[in-house]
Amino acid sequence: MSKLNILFMTFSVVTLGIATYLVSGMIGTIAGSNGKLTVQIVASGSVSIVLLLISAMFTHIASLRISTTHSVISTILVYLVMYAYQLKRIYTDKRLKQSWKNPRKFQERTLQKLLAENKDTEYGKRYDFGSTSSMALFRERHPLTTYEHYAGYIDRMTKGECNVILNRKPPRYGLTSGSTGKGKVIPISKESDVTLFEGIMYSMAVLRKDVFPQRSVLQKGLLFYTEPTPRVTPDGTSLGPVSRMDADKKLFCAMVYSPPLASLNETDPVVATYLDLLFSLKDRNLGYVMGRLTTAVFSALRHLEKDWRKMVYDIEHGTINKELKVSEDARTALEATMVPDKRRADELRHEFEKGFCGIMRRVWPYMHYIVAVDATGYGDILAEGYAKGIPIYSGFYSSTELPIIGYELNQGQLGGSHRYAFLLTSTVYEFIPEEDMFVQEPETLFIDEIEVGKVYELVGSCVNGLYRFRFGDVIKVVDFLDNCPVIEFQYRSGLVLNVRAEKMDSATLHNVITKVISHWPKVTLVDYACAENCMLDGGGDQNEVNPYYVIFIEVDRDTCDQSIAEVDSAGDHGIDEVDSPRELLDISKQHLGMVDEVLCKTSFTYNSFREKAEIAPPRVYLVKPGSFDKLNEFVMNNTTASHNQFKNPRKLRSPEMVGLMMRNTIECLE
Repeated sequence: MSKLNILFMTFSVVTLGIATYLVSGMIGTIAGSNGKLTVQIVASGSVSIVLLLISAMFTHIASLRISTTHSVISTILVYLVMYAYQLKRIYTDKRLKQSWKNPRKFQERTLQKLLAENKDTEYGKRYDFGSTSSMALFRERHPLTTYEHYAGYIDRMTKGECNVILNRKPPRYGLTSGSTGKGKVIPISKESDVTLFEGIMYSMAVLRKDVFPQRSVLQKGLLFYTEPTPRVTPDGTSLGPVSRMDADKKLFCAMVYSPPLASLNETDPVVATYLDLLFSLKDRNLGYVMGRLTTAVFSALRHLEKDWRKMVYDIEHGTINKELKVSEDARTALEATMVPDKRRADELRHEFEKGFCGIMRRVWPYMHYIVAVDATGYGDILAEGYAKGIPIYSGFYSSTELPIIGYELNQGQLGGSHRYAFLLTSTVYEFIPEEDMFVQEPETLFIDEIEVGKVYELVGSCVNGLYRFRFGDVIKVVDFLDNCPVIEFQYRSGLVLNVRAEKMDSATLHNVITKVISHWPKVTLVDYACAENCMLDGGGDQNEVNPYYVIFIEVDRDTCDQSIAEVDSAGDHGIDEVDSPRELLDISKQHLGMVDEVLCKTSFTYNSFREKAEIAPPRVYLVKPGSFDKLNEFVMNNTTASHNQFKNPRKLRSPEMVGLMMRNTIECLE
């Protein structure tokens, strides 16, 4: 039992004692007044009831696991807020179930609401929103769109023009990452912000109550967050990733997550990650991780593996590492929250020295889950390494362009796929069959017209002023919940490899790479990326007349192959030693041909082109350790991506990216 548990139990006893005293006095007063109610009696009774309720609350708090970084005030506030959202969830559940029983009806209502709100805008008048009475009529009148359709309108809005595509000035603009294409400026309406925040709180309530009821509401989480570089539009409106938090949200996050407020203002991703990890390591009772993307979680844990000794030193001595580039004000605020804790430091040191396979469960024994979207396949890498034994849950499905698209249904079952049921009250959905995605004017289907087992490109009309918008996500219908389709994310349409109209999607390529690596002994996948040979200098191999894929793979030694005893016996060298490029070459050279082989077995279309010798075998390169760190740094420096929304590029879209990777290949494999 922690000091806070003992303190709240004391509060409960004291409060109960006061209430009992007041009740006794009230009984005596009633007896002396011959049973007549007086103002004094009513006041004493009311205060007694309130005190009894407070005592019951304190008793319940004292029975819960409480994060060690909580204060008395933050404990009470978080307790009240979390249980308030549990109550609100009752209404949300009812609304969702109603919509899932009759999705087309709710979609028609949502469209009418969107059109009515913006019918008097310039855009609404152009497309006659006022007289559009159905989804079918809207489909006839309004074209399918991409960002280029809106670029001119949005540019005018950012310069101060009003009533262009939204009837109110947006409080901020979202900036897409640009790591899978050019960054886009998206107006973010107030309704979109509300939908996103409430969606996050709802999914967290479902997760804690239904899936992991053993997690206390007073266990803090580990939030990985870097403050984006401040930007504004020409008219002074905030511009940045949707994940950017305002001051109020930061205050709330400082109560429910382990990093203190000062660390949430850090713009340097290295500094922010160090502080996020440091303050989370102090808390043995940490309950979960909020990482937004699995790439962010993986990257942070690699930092932990590199810098754990510095962090343990800081915890033991109550300091902030002197080499960390933080302002004096921030350092003073951070160090004020640091108390030397040798016992915790010794515990952490003992676990880190055993190795990093399954490290999260060992340093945080009461951790229940990770919340992060697995957009690039890093969930599997985490599950087999750092996060072994901890389920990964995405919670919800969203994008910068659209607010919450759907809620996850399988609640992060270990090893399970992520399935979502649509949120039908903020976006109207249409679906383009996969085989028609590259048709110039494809026909679309509505939510009650799609089929299980089919793959579709998702199209949305939403509260941000985007209509029949093709934002690039491709999904598969895997089931129905009542009458609502249940979907799985497949890939981004912009990530398709396409050298002979074979349309190799990123999901297939990911499955192929991970399957191949699983047959390479004693190595694990660090990262991979691909390109078409046209991205190579001079178009690639001059002796090859057919196009081909270029695939870059970085691997590392599989530390999970070793038992803890083996690592202990190896000493520090056993922990830090990394296989040399030559050793990795000797391992992988025998298996490189498997990439082409498994691609042929997995994709009928690719195999057909290979059999006809219209696609050449892929060129597969191993790259030096740290190559993808260099690539990620290059992308961050040359796109609009913030650290919070960064997605490791799976497809290399420029000769500069490909050239960087070619310069880091293991020479013998060229």
